Amino acid sequence: MPIVFSDFHTVLAGLIISLAVAVFSFRRDALSASGTLAAIIVGELVFVFGGVQWFLILSVFFLTSVFFTRFKQESKGDVIKEFAKGGVRDFWQVLANGGVAALIAIAFFYYPSALVLFGFLGVVATITADTWATELGILGRTRPRLITTWQRVRVGTSGAISFSGTLYALAGSAAIAVCFFATQPYLGRLFLPLSAGTVVGSFLIICFSGVLGSLSDSLLGATLQAMYYCTHCKTETEKLVHTCGHKTSAIRGLAWFDNDLVNLASSMFGGALAALLASRLLF
Repeated sequence: MPIVFSDFHTVLAGLIISLAVAVFSFRRDALSASGTLAAIIVGELVFVFGGVQWFLILSVFFLTSVFFTRFKQESKGDVIKEFAKGGVRDFWQVLANGGVAALIAIAFFYYPSALVLFGFLGVVATITADTWATELGILGRTRPRLITTWQRVRVGTSGAISFSGTLYALAGSAAIAVCFFATQPYLGRLFLPLSAGTVVGSFLIICFSGVLGSLSDSLLGATLQAMYYCTHCKTETEKLVHTCGHKTSAIRGLAWFDNDLVNLASSMFGGALAALLASRLLF
């Protein structure tokens, strides 16, 4: 079913609402100017192609990200300086998180199916879980452990996980599931029978996919993501030039595989996992 761009009201409404959410995020120092532009693009695509329900689900991610980015922001300064974790999101960071969701919304418009829907839910659950785990996890007092070696590492280190961070990831995924079920009877464009078994199964799939997607982010961060070492400050960082001004040396990972690609890959994994589980367990 081809999109009707003459439906001016839908396109305009999506643009206005996306602009409002993006500007709100920008004014709260959660997005840079380029990140604001990317958020408008992603929001417009999801609203026009996915509909109001999908936009609301994605908005849970955006708005909670804004809140948790600003939450105790003064305590996150050192982490943000060293690692690409938390803080203000730029154009590519927004696309890395929301770009897959926008593409799935387009796919759903032309090929509506429950599996595409669960793919979208898995993606948004993953990026929400990862954001909650990051923004709240870096406030923990206990040093996290590297997911591959279980070694204690600095807070904010890519590939690090903690018990509290995993709980935050679960809470973020659950928030997406709750938003889906709260809006499905009224705004859902694809009817799904909300029987007890379907609700419980869907809830578990969304939560499981979000948490596993978040953990895949940590695994990629600990293995493939480029990490560097500053010999002057004797510390790991994700920057080619450390904040002290000295050049850093590569110590692990692929030079081209940065945190944005980690986020992109993990969101794709979470979406694919949700669709796969739904196909095996629900349909």
